[in-house]
Amino acid sequence: MRNFFFWILSILAIFQAPQAFSESKKDLAEKDCMPEYRFDGKKLFLSEKEWGARLTSEQFAVLRKNGTETPFKNAYDTNKVKGIYECAGCALPLYSSNTKFDSGTGWPSFWQPICPNNVTLRDEGFWFFKKTEVSCSRCRGHLGHVFPDGPPPTGKRYCMNSAALKFIPK
Repeated sequence: MRNFFFWILSILAIFQAPQAFSESKKDLAEKDCMPEYRFDGKKLFLSEKEWGARLTSEQFAVLRKNGTETPFKNAYDTNKVKGIYECAGCALPLYSSNTKFDSGTGWPSFWQPICPNNVTLRDEGFWFFKKTEVSCSRCRGHLGHVFPDGPPPTGKRYCMNSAALKFIPK
């Protein structure tokens, strides 16, 4: 019985370990963050009625109600044009096409945000059902989730909803 608990604790430690050394990569990403894209710390607060008037019904369902759009049937999954992806709710720059990759999941995926402070991460669930929600730091709109199965250099997959994004071509 004692070995069983040791085994369970070891497994849990393995799943928690990647978070421990993500800070050095975050520092590197912060140095690469261009000043014109950096979140200025000013939050946007609107009522549900104001959000409803500002967003399409699909954007409202995703950004304000934590919805998820249908995979492979969205605007930016296969987009290969160079540019910047902004929050559809408040126009905060979130991702660059330079960090976009084809994850095969049906949603646009990025290995790093344009500036680390432009997105807010929040853990949901527990144990093996744990996932990390990604939201916009300015308007707190739900964007998608981040997973630890992305490509180098970060090993992360920021899996976003196209409805939460607005693409600005370069």
